[in-house]
Amino acid sequence: MSSEDAQLFEAQAEFCKSLCHPLRLKIISLLYAGPRNVSEIVNSLGEPQPVVSRHLALLREKGVVRAERRGTNVYYYLAYPELEEACRIVRRVIRKMIEERAQALQRR
Repeated sequence: MSSEDAQLFEAQAEFCKSLCHPLRLKIISLLYAGPRNVSEIVNSLGEPQPVVSRHLALLREKGVVRAERRGTNVYYYLAYPELEEACRIVRRVIRKMIEERAQALQRR
């Protein structure tokens, strides 16, 4: 493995850390439909505004989302919309794993 590959795997692991919270994954899914301001995100997810803002700040810092000021509001959007597809693929794999485990338990 080249040092470039090793660096890429390290960067990937670091990036994945920014996704390792259910609320952040929900935010990504929500923003896939289009830009939203904090109030819209809070209303859609039913989470307290300070909590949502904290997670948005982390996602922004990691380059997952970007922000754009429109008048008095700041709208957040996915920096890379294909990230939502990657998350969907992971969820499909997890569903398969859960189903396989359930089938294995039923055979016992």
